[in-house]
Amino acid sequence: MVGITLMTIAIAAVLPLASAEAQRSKESELIFRGLQYAEGIRTFRRRYGRYPNSLKEMYEIRPRTIRKLWKDPIANADDWGLITITTGAPLPGAGGAPPGRGASATPTPAPTPTKSVFAGSAQAAPSGPISGVYSKSKKKGFRTFDGREAYNEWRFTEASLGIGPGGVNSPGGKPGPGV
Repeated sequence: MVGITLMTIAIAAVLPLASAEAQRSKESELIFRGLQYAEGIRTFRRRYGRYPNSLKEMYEIRPRTIRKLWKDPIANADDWGLITITTGAPLPGAGGAPPGRGASATPTPAPTPTKSVFAGSAQAAPSGPISGVYSKSKKKGFRTFDGREAYNEWRFTEASLGIGPGGVNSPGGKPGPGV
């Protein structure tokens, strides 16, 4: 009986540690996937001179700007929160050609329809072009991202990449080590 009691106490002490480690792993995966979407959006904008209208558009238009459509690892759902552009400010190189490209550049793909389908589930159309994503989970994380605790406050946009205009690191506009 004493042995069983000691084993039960040991298991009760280890379970919260294992659960916390699993949650930290999901947080790392959320950051990785969110930054992959942010990079895909940045690449799409630079290549086509506009922001994508859906996540699926970045995957379907050739050449792709993302490798796959990822699930939100925290919510375990295909559905991401979408950060949209609501201003009408023209992008650099607006008019179909990305900056630095001439008329022979890859043409700007036609905007997607008003409704999009993300990995097989219906998703309401965003109110404008997509500039980033976030998790819809309202749980608080073990770590903070960009000074925010709750997962639904973690925003993954071009600003999260630390890349400023012209493709250089934001602070001071100068490339960092290894760039």
